[in-house]
Amino acid sequence: MFKELSQAETREQLDVRGIDTSSLEAFAYLDSDRNIRYDWHAHERHQLMYAFSGTLRLEAENGIYLLPPQRAAWIPAGVRHRTTLHNVLSGSVFFASSLVATEQSCVRIISAAPIVRELVQYALRWPPGRTPGDMLADSFFKTLGLLCGEWIKEEVPFCLPAARSRQITAAMEYTLTNLENATLEGAADAAALSPRQFRRRFSAESGMVWRQFHHQARMLRAMELLVLPQATVTGVAYEVGFNSLSAFAKSFSRFTGQSPNEYRHSGDKHLRPRH
Repeated sequence: MFKELSQAETREQLDVRGIDTSSLEAFAYLDSDRNIRYDWHAHERHQLMYAFSGTLRLEAENGIYLLPPQRAAWIPAGVRHRTTLHNVLSGSVFFASSLVATEQSCVRIISAAPIVRELVQYALRWPPGRTPGDMLADSFFKTLGLLCGEWIKEEVPFCLPAARSRQITAAMEYTLTNLENATLEGAADAAALSPRQFRRRFSAESGMVWRQFHHQARMLRAMELLVLPQATVTGVAYEVGFNSLSAFAKSFSRFTGQSPNEYRHSGDKHLRPRH
């Protein structure tokens, strides 16, 4: 069953689980709720989130991010965000700001090497209620914090930008709800702008042309759909607007570095993180 929490319920869950009430500099947490949406919130600590399986949607004020299996998200302290998990098994490590040398102030999706998975999995033995003063745990998290400072320098483009105006927001909403047949003219109509005005405004606000936004939105939606148990590659291709399976496979592989079938099986659904 999918649970959608209000802001108050989200805050309560974070407090109950010790995520925002722990006095420790660092700890890890395994989210046992695999089908849930947490409302907008922020943490006092940096968060390194890893998707062991499933695809997680992460929304921030500057855009929408997708965290696929075997990737990690970096959420800086104080950044408001909302997370949606559909059949996702995820683990997070929380760090005091002093443990990670970075000036990065935005959410980032990072390409996680196998060592990231292993280190996050290992960290799960030290939850928010762990014993303070554990020298092994303290040393581990300090080292992991140093590594995070290196990892977050490289980002993968699994995100969509946010708009600043109501007109471009309307155009983006039109595009996202009509992925299979959206057109530039239709997006311009949604924004109540001429095609020429729309091209200029969209590029200025989003940092990309509309066709690139549409393509990335189709690929990100395909990534979300492919990990669903009942999904087929052919069905997903048609749902995001591809009439040719080979064209879809080529575009998807270029965007993610994996074929659709490889991506479908990239998450280990039988993982049991160590405690």
